Amino acid sequence: MPLDSTARALPHAHTAIPWERRRRRTIGVADALRYALRSSARRGHLKLVFVADDYGMIVSGSRRDLDLEPIAAVAPLVARGRAKARVHHRGASLEMTVRTVRLDGERLHVAAVGGDPVARRRELATAVCAAQRIMG
Repeated sequence: MPLDSTARALPHAHTAIPWERRRRRTIGVADALRYALRSSARRGHLKLVFVADDYGMIVSGSRRDLDLEPIAAVAPLVARGRAKARVHHRGASLEMTVRTVRLDGERLHVAAVGGDPVARRRELATAVCAAQRIMG
C-alpha cells in the first residue's frame, strides 16, 4: 500500500511543535489558572484578572504584587449588582467587570479590572472559559 503524501511528518524530539499554542505547560491547576489569567490581562492591557469564590476569597489572580483580598471581597457584591464596579489604585479609578460561573456546584466570580471596556469584556470571556476548562 503506498504512503499518503499529504500526511504530516512527526516532529523530532528536539524540535518544537509548531501548532502548540501554549508557551508554558504545567500539571498544577493553580499555576495553569494563574498563567491563563495573566495571559488574558496582558492581551487586553488590563490591570488585573482574577477569580474569587462566593465568599470573596481570592482563588487565583494574574498579579502577585497587588493586595487582591480587598478587591476579591467585593467581586460577589459587584456580580449581584450591590456594589459599584470601580477599583481605586494609585489615584486612578478603574472599572471592574465581573461574571459569575458555576463549577461543581460552587459559584465563582471571574473579574477583570482596568483597560478598554471592549478588551475587558473580551478577555473576561476568555478568562471565564479558561477557568471552566482548568478547574472543571
